[in-house]
Amino acid sequence: MDSITAAIVAVLPALAANTVKSGVEDAYEGLKEVIRRKWGDANPISKAITAVEEDPHSSAQDAALEEKVGAVNASEDAEVLQALHVLVEQMKIHGIGGEAVARIQLNISGGTQTGIIGAQNVSAGSMTFGKT
Repeated sequence: MDSITAAIVAVLPALAANTVKSGVEDAYEGLKEVIRRKWGDANPISKAITAVEEDPHSSAQDAALEEKVGAVNASEDAEVLQALHVLVEQMKIHGIGGEAVARIQLNISGGTQTGIIGAQNVSAGSMTFGKT
C-alpha cells in the first residue's frame, strides 16, 4: 500500500472515534486540502478519499484510493509528501496508527528539496548517512 493511502486508512478510526488531538486532525485536513487544490474536488482521488471516509472498513475502497493515488502520481509530488510528512509525524507523536504508521516511508526524488523529511537513511552519491 502506498504511503498516502496507508496514512489515511490508519488515521480514520481515530478520527471517527473523536480520539485525535487537533494537530492530527489539522494535519489530515491539510493533506486533503493539498490534494484537492492540486487535482480538484471532482477528481477521482478526491472522490476516493471521501469514499474511504464514508466506509473506512472497506478494503475495496482502500484499493480504489490506492489506485487513484497512483493514477495522479501523488506519491511523487513534493507538496503532497510534505503534507503527508506532517500528518505522519503528528500520528507518531500521538500514538495513532501503530505499526502501519511506523512502516510508512517517504521517498522524494528529483526537483529541489529543502531538508530531509521522514528519513532514517540518506544516500547522496557515494556518501551514505543513517543507521548501520
